This record gives sequence, C-alpha cells and structure tokens, in this order.
Amino acid sequence: MTRADKAPRSKRAAWINAWFVADAIVALAPPIYWAADGKTTPILGLPAAVFYFVAVAVFIAASIVAAYAVDARTGETG
Repeated sequence: MTRADKAPRSKRAAWINAWFVADAIVALAPPIYWAADGKTTPILGLPAAVFYFVAVAVFIAASIVAAYAVDARTGETG
C-alpha cells in the first residue's frame, strides 16, 4: 500500500485530543458513591449527582463545538 492509498489523517490540535480524553475519563468515571451515599446535597438547586451529569454533558458538548471550530478554521470540515 502506497502513501497515496491511505486516507489523510486529521491534524487536529493536540489540546483537542487531550480534551476528548478528558471527556472520556470524566464521563466513564462518575463519582458513584454519590448514589450510594444517601446525601442529597444540592448544587445550584440540583442533587449533586444530577449536577455532575449536566456538567459533564456541557463539557462534552463544548469539546465537540471547539473541535468543529478548529477544523473549520483549518479547512478540514469538507
């Protein structure tokens, strides 16, 4: 297989890739002890566990928007 046969690799910024890794870690390792703890300490009016998952969703959505913005700036969005 020659180099011409290979699909071009994305040259996404390293900080975007690191952000995606942080997304995976934060999303896959929630503080499960909150569910078993029995305490319902509210944060901004939400139970701590619900606030955590809302914050994770916002964090992941922001990383996708940032990656799109970087790709659009470099012309890789097709």
